[in-house]
Amino acid sequence: MREAIQTALQYVMVLAGVGVTGYRLVDLIRSPRRPAMWAMWSGLLLLTVAVAAGIVLPFSASRFLVQHLSTLGSLVAFEWFYLLSIYGQRKRPAEIAWYQAAMLLFTAGMVAAWAASLAVESPDYRELDYHAYPFARVMVLCYTAAVGASALTLSRLSWKWSRIADRTWLRRGLVAMSLGTSLGLVYTVHHLGFTVLITFGITPPYPQGLEVPVIALGVLLWLVGLSMPALGPRATSLRLFFAHRRSYRELEPLWEAFTTALPSITLNTRPPAWDSEFALYRRAIEIMDGRSRLRGYLDEDVARAAEQAAKARGLAGAELLAAVEAALWRDALAAHAAQSREPSTKIVQEPATGNNLAAIVEFLRLVAQEWQRPSPAAARG
Repeated sequence: MREAIQTALQYVMVLAGVGVTGYRLVDLIRSPRRPAMWAMWSGLLLLTVAVAAGIVLPFSASRFLVQHLSTLGSLVAFEWFYLLSIYGQRKRPAEIAWYQAAMLLFTAGMVAAWAASLAVESPDYRELDYHAYPFARVMVLCYTAAVGASALTLSRLSWKWSRIADRTWLRRGLVAMSLGTSLGLVYTVHHLGFTVLITFGITPPYPQGLEVPVIALGVLLWLVGLSMPALGPRATSLRLFFAHRRSYRELEPLWEAFTTALPSITLNTRPPAWDSEFALYRRAIEIMDGRSRLRGYLDEDVARAAEQAAKARGLAGAELLAAVEAALWRDALAAHAAQSREPSTKIVQEPATGNNLAAIVEFLRLVAQEWQRPSPAAARG
């Protein structure tokens, strides 16, 4: 069961890696002169190769080297993505240079220990015995230390820049990447401790495979974080599309009442189906145009009575103004349809709804809610 879960997690990581790598490649083909983005794409590709190697290749010394060098190569590429994005051609801080030097040193130690282990020990890579094979033990310790040095660098950089990022989805992506690399640090500490315990002949009370979900979650968080700056705004646009469509439907009773009474307020150009924001704002403009044309039928006495009734219901602020407007509009439309009175020269001023269309739409939504309530006359009847 545990092996099946681990394999499933590997497939999920590979599919996510292929998807993000392909998406980023298309983006780079469109705009290729971006060294930082090429570094990120290389990191994604190497990370996907590292995970896929664990599925495709059998347990062997070659698989170990491919997996671990690809993992370390991806971490180096991600570091350069950060450095090129943040510092460009400027000199990088000495602290980061030391982290990178330590990582390269541990990587060289891993390769040297791997070659020595292959030549002298020929260990079984399916179940490495760290106590019996000292070179294999050094190899694993060097790899784990290299991952730790890189994960610490990436985690600190991600967290540092997430606190000053001015774009919402970039900030969220950096936080996700910081969490992902922090899980990499958890894996590093656990793996080092596990290896040391086995070296001294102490058997931990749980299998080493329990660290696989931790690193899998870290990789997925990293991939999600890398994708957020590009895909996040699209998710926001999709959310706004449905929000605009919902508001568009909420304003329909008001719009139908005005356009039935005043067909000329309907604009000629039909909005495209995909542009829900334009359709919503157009509907709001048509409603307010209808109010403007009926301003002579807006009765101050109706406004005062509606205000008293709304206050009796406990309404205040924008909700109070919306209740008054709904009563005014209902009465004005009825008077216009029946021609029961002459238009007045006394103008009832528009309520203060804000100085932009978004604020007007929000106010009209409140009016639409009041519009659905029965009129006082209907309630008395």
